[in-house]
Amino acid sequence: MKTLVYTTMGGLLAAGAITASASSHREAPAIAEDQYVDNTDTYAFISPADPSKLTIIANYVPLLAPASGPNFYKFSDKARYEIRLDNDGDAIPDVTYRYEFENQVKNGGTFLYNTGPVDSLSSQFLNVTQTYTLTRIDEHTGHHTTLFSNAPVAPWNVGKRSFANYDAVANQAIVSGGGTTSFAGPRAEEFFVDLHVFDLLGVAGNNSTAGFNVMSLVLEVPITDVASGGSRPAAGTTGPTSVVGVYARALRPQVRIERSSRDADDYGRFVQVSRLGWPLVNEVIVPLKDKNKYNYTNPVDDVANFGAYILDPEVPKLLNLVLGAGCPATPPGGRTDIVGLLAPNGTTPADLLRVNINADQTNAQSHFPNGRAILDDVTDTLLTVACNSGSHIGDGVNAPDKLPLSAFPYMASPYSGDP
Repeated sequence: MKTLVYTTMGGLLAAGAITASASSHREAPAIAEDQYVDNTDTYAFISPADPSKLTIIANYVPLLAPASGPNFYKFSDKARYEIRLDNDGDAIPDVTYRYEFENQVKNGGTFLYNTGPVDSLSSQFLNVTQTYTLTRIDEHTGHHTTLFSNAPVAPWNVGKRSFANYDAVANQAIVSGGGTTSFAGPRAEEFFVDLHVFDLLGVAGNNSTAGFNVMSLVLEVPITDVASGGSRPAAGTTGPTSVVGVYARALRPQVRIERSSRDADDYGRFVQVSRLGWPLVNEVIVPLKDKNKYNYTNPVDDVANFGAYILDPEVPKLLNLVLGAGCPATPPGGRTDIVGLLAPNGTTPADLLRVNINADQTNAQSHFPNGRAILDDVTDTLLTVACNSGSHIGDGVNAPDKLPLSAFPYMASPYSGDP
């Protein structure tokens, strides 16, 4: 087993040169017991197909084995999944996109997910299906607009006997209308890392997430739908309204009563149980005692709740202790460079993935910390920025096994259940 790799990379730590972020799988004790609402990754970038639109990807349910039948993975029909955007820099959401799911079973008398080969979403042989409603919420007025109802979720990629052409079927789950495009369903895990990093920072350059799937929500919306005042900022504009801050979250009903039949009744308002904006903040910045608190709290309160952990992060101390990495001591006043990355353009510091939406922005500029692209290298940059020594620190994994698609929904097709 090799240890982390170091190379000299002068100037990488300047804010404008950072090119990646990282992920958040099974990061807190409570959410690790409720995987269907566990945020794993959030991406935000100017659409490569249409620079007038913003693409947001919110992934849930980590590390899914493709051969996971007979009850294949899905979204929870007892939860709400939301993508929230702050468009004026105060770390308080102004626009919310809410996904709510319903399950359908054609024949409850069989254990099979599909009872024959499936060539379309309307196939009589596709026994277990999901649909969803997507709602846009104006957080200022409380106005709800239904964008899509009864929209189909792409099925699980059971195998070639069940799906001779899986992609053709899954693409039928792409829905569009009013300038908005949406997709919900399984995709290949695009976060790449050697998870042996948790074995006292020892890695071997192997992508631990290869071969696994996630459940993805992919949303593409006109920038004018999320910009402050409904108007895209002019080229070169600075200030809080020139960026939008994005985070994804999941909510569950406040009260659940379990029945002896294993059915359950849910009551009360929905409460947040998971969230993710700037990747890996909760996973490696927030300590165990506060990880659950992070998932239940809001970005606007991040400085008060977790600011001390950002100003004096644990990661460089571990790099020095285990590897002798030579990371400098935390300077007087703390790591204000990291705080600055969480507060671009005069915005309130918070764990939000902020992306510039000015009229001159294109997909080419959408790299962390200006949003996050799917291929942005992840763990390397986190470790490098945390150490702050002027040397690059990496895990030897530089790309996912499946490259993303060039067209919507961008996330690669999920791994098949076939061996």
